[in-house]
Amino acid sequence: MLNNVPEAINRMARNVVVNHPNTYNCIAVRKRVTRSGPVVSGMPTMGGMGVMSSDDEESIEWDLLGNGYALPASPFGASQMMDRQDANNSAESIFLIEPEDIGLFSPEKHDVIYLVLDDVRLAYEIVGIDTTSDIPPYTQRYICNSRNDLHFSM
Repeated sequence: MLNNVPEAINRMARNVVVNHPNTYNCIAVRKRVTRSGPVVSGMPTMGGMGVMSSDDEESIEWDLLGNGYALPASPFGASQMMDRQDANNSAESIFLIEPEDIGLFSPEKHDVIYLVLDDVRLAYEIVGIDTTSDIPPYTQRYICNSRNDLHFSM
């Protein structure tokens, strides 16, 4: 019975994210290591040493997870301004992310979310996941860092 509360919060959060006027359309992708070799704990090894993270990998491909919606949910906090005085220089952004169809994908750490802005795609990597409740199923917020090396325009 106690899990009825977070289930209702998750349903409401999805409804808000999908219908909010400030929500961005987004495209979610996940990195996949393509290098072959002996596998230890699900990751290929490098020589005799296990790979600690996929950040150092050179042989990777990006798998499309699907389309979704991303709503900025960062609380306002003072931060340094950019040199041109046109934007703040905050390091992290918090998003509520929902797939286009329920169950299409579940965002994970190190996934990349492309915000769709007309002909520009802004890339954000999920670096952390936090929750606003202590009762499963948890309500999740995604802490993201901008990936300037992955931005592109069409």
